Amino acid sequence: MSAITVARVGAKTAVGLNARQTGFLLRAGFPAMAEAPLVNAAGEAITMAFVPTLDGRLVGAERLAALARAPLEEAVAPIRDVAAEVHVALDEECPEGPLAIALLEALVKRVMPAAHVTVQARGEAGPGAFLPPAIRALETRRANAVVIGGVHSDYSPQSITALDASGRLFSRDNLDARIPGEAAAFFVLMRTADVARLKLTPLAHVIGVGTGRERARPDNDEPAYEALGLTAAVRQATEPLMADGRTAGWILTDLTGEMRRQCEWQSVFVRAQKVLGKPYLIESPAQRIGYLGAAATPLFVAMAATAWKHGYAPSPIALTMVGNDGGERVAVVLGKQ
Repeated sequence: MSAITVARVGAKTAVGLNARQTGFLLRAGFPAMAEAPLVNAAGEAITMAFVPTLDGRLVGAERLAALARAPLEEAVAPIRDVAAEVHVALDEECPEGPLAIALLEALVKRVMPAAHVTVQARGEAGPGAFLPPAIRALETRRANAVVIGGVHSDYSPQSITALDASGRLFSRDNLDARIPGEAAAFFVLMRTADVARLKLTPLAHVIGVGTGRERARPDNDEPAYEALGLTAAVRQATEPLMADGRTAGWILTDLTGEMRRQCEWQSVFVRAQKVLGKPYLIESPAQRIGYLGAAATPLFVAMAATAWKHGYAPSPIALTMVGNDGGERVAVVLGKQ
């Protein structure tokens, strides 16, 4: 059993107001696409997945902060006064980035006054990249808890205009694209002894983390099927599994409908057969609840932890994979505690 565990999770998505709702409804295959009160360049209504309980007039940095509040509070409820590090990721090219960072820092400080907070526009790779230093901080007792989260929202005219202009906005006539979405998720890492002391239930542990960088990006013609970056990330993250002769039976990816990433994934899937236990389940929630952005890895942790807690997970080991437009790739292997 790992000395560092996932002690708490929180999530808010287009299908669930908390981690439990989100996990159960994703397990049931519930989709969340709907017509949004936003339009493309032609003035046509768009299809996206958005949180219906948020004020439809709220956009930009204020919406990101509003989206993050409930899952942050859900995750940290028992440790509000603990001296913790909090690391939050936003999308790489987040509209109103500086304002969003300021609002999220202020939000965390309100919820956790004693916390040391960093908010970075790191994209999907951010939360995974935060993991190794977070684990070191706990092992060296520099921190009593580390909170890692991600927040993403396409619910703004700026985001929709950018997706439309780049040909990446999903529609009936453009399936090689991403469905706009929004989500926020957080998880808490603590030493196992501290989890027991606070009478919390250990939910999961991190088995391995790997990183890599792809040459193929949306703005170039490099061959995505090489998938050298994601392959390197998966191999690094799964080394502990290979060493113990274990396999992962649950794969969680951030794939949308974009063929560039699909080609990359297919190459890695073939190369990863040795670490996949049969039968295995592959899930790509973004294809049902919209693009996850920086919230992807924290949401996958919340999904896995919730599934293990309630007994419906398809495997005791999950392999997650994410990638951002800048080429960074991160794989994380999680285990049932």
